Amino acid sequence: MSKGLDEKKKNLFTTLLIRYGEIGLKSTKVRRRLENILINRIKKMLERKNISYTSLKLLPTRGRIYLYTQDLFSSAQELKKCFGIVSFSPAFQVSSERELIREAALKLAETSLKMNDSFAIRTKRSGQHPFTSQEISADIGAFILKNLTDRGISVDLTKPDQTIYIEIRDKNTYLFNKIIYGAGGLPYGSQGNLISLLSGGIDSPIATWLMMKRGCNIIPLFCDLTPFTDDSVKNRVKQVVRNLFEYSPFKQITLYCTPHGIILRKIKEFIPPKFTCIFCKRLMYKIAEKLAKRFNAKGVVTGENLGQVASQTLENLFVLNQSIKIPVFRPLIGLDKTEIIDLSRKIGLYQSSIMPATSCTAVPQYPETHGNLEKIIEIEVENKFQELVNEAFKAIREIKISIL
Repeated sequence: MSKGLDEKKKNLFTTLLIRYGEIGLKSTKVRRRLENILINRIKKMLERKNISYTSLKLLPTRGRIYLYTQDLFSSAQELKKCFGIVSFSPAFQVSSERELIREAALKLAETSLKMNDSFAIRTKRSGQHPFTSQEISADIGAFILKNLTDRGISVDLTKPDQTIYIEIRDKNTYLFNKIIYGAGGLPYGSQGNLISLLSGGIDSPIATWLMMKRGCNIIPLFCDLTPFTDDSVKNRVKQVVRNLFEYSPFKQITLYCTPHGIILRKIKEFIPPKFTCIFCKRLMYKIAEKLAKRFNAKGVVTGENLGQVASQTLENLFVLNQSIKIPVFRPLIGLDKTEIIDLSRKIGLYQSSIMPATSCTAVPQYPETHGNLEKIIEIEVENKFQELVNEAFKAIREIKISIL
């Protein structure tokens, strides 16, 4: 964003032209609901950072929302993290009269075209006007060439150094020269609730982010493995939550924390050591399922990835799935570690995810990679695992985390 808004342009632009994508493909009823949710999310994200604006409105033309603000830079930083927004552009608005469009385009060209630059004019138009998009592009291009001859500029419609975009929407026209890409997806919370088993490492935050991108409202659950880990893990997950939920519209997030390590210490007294990770994960799933019932959540999201560690073999994932009755979502299932790390860096979660933290000391030297479901269920029934789940669920505590 810093590249696209120098001081001159900040004074020139007064509007952020916001574009959404797949929302526009929905039926009229669904589209209107999602548009209203998206506008609400934009408002909340701006208000969270005390960013003032004079107007935020959706015009009848599909796919465009207009934000009028003097604080374009701060607004843009927030909009980048607002799910449902495909892209946006700092723009300025004039009436859809040919002469006014000419003068506005020239002002934009004066601030963006350097000596010997090539440029192109791209025009889109909707509504009734006494000219076509092609006519406007040709007319504006000629007008700019005539008035900036001293810069040695030229027209290049294939690979221009600079592009000036003109969107003529009925009575108003919007001009801009930058397209800034957003997070895409669907508006946050538009698709219902999910419980996220959030460990604070690299994988689970990315899996959670991907489900947030698809419009899910996330209830984060952290299974505290103390005494097999220490507070460094808890501190890391809290920082991950702060960074992750910058992509939500909320000022504060509740992290649900269960004393999982205490339960794990109990089950280690009677389970075969090689089954430790499988039983540990099944307990996590069962606790997440109980929390899901409280919040009417429709599933659990995890950062599991096929074959990455012993508990994530195909056989063991099958065993884990059978522990609960609601769906388990694993958006990272087919990605390799490099792809996951690249995405973590791209969306700003990597540094918090690699904060120093102790590894779990309960992991056996030779974990089971081919869990036997019948054997595992037999052990759980004999040792009254459901009572342990109920005990852990009752002990859940809430940690309030500010997102500012």
